[in-house]
Amino acid sequence: MNEWQNRHRRLRARQRLGIAVVVIAVLAGGWLWASAPGGRALRPSAPDDAVVDRVIDGDTVDVLLGGAVTRVRLLNIDTPETKKQDTPIECLGPEASEFLTALLPVGSTVSLEYDIERADQYGRTLAAVFTSDGQNASVELAARGLGYSVMFEPNDRYLADVERAEMDARNAGLGLFDPSVRCNSG
Repeated sequence: MNEWQNRHRRLRARQRLGIAVVVIAVLAGGWLWASAPGGRALRPSAPDDAVVDRVIDGDTVDVLLGGAVTRVRLLNIDTPETKKQDTPIECLGPEASEFLTALLPVGSTVSLEYDIERADQYGRTLAAVFTSDGQNASVELAARGLGYSVMFEPNDRYLADVERAEMDARNAGLGLFDPSVRCNSG
């Protein structure tokens, strides 16, 4: 197992450790909010249709939404880096980017579906991106072994689907889980 895989395995273990606390806090907060006078339940918002402007890398895409270019970070998937400053291109990062480019060609219409938090720490929109025929881009990447499932707390709406796809790729030895793929660790 290479350094990148170890790093992401540790990250996922830490994230899962905090899930129970976050879930309880979110449920309790939602219940309090919904039960307060004039309150409303916490629910994901309705999907938005957008047009693909360009694929940035394996887990980030620019779309035209409401007349403006919006940077979208795909929910529940982390692909190897290809464009992070001061970071070398990681194993199968270019392949993840190429796959996403083929799945989401420029000019294609996609549907953005949101969870609880709609922006990440860098100001990117967090969304599940669905193709016009209903494919979740994060699930498709995971199914080919081109990324790892990840939770951007408290957003877990599609996490189980991505985790299942990742497990299937692991079991089939695809992509990052292919023992014949030799990734350098730095």
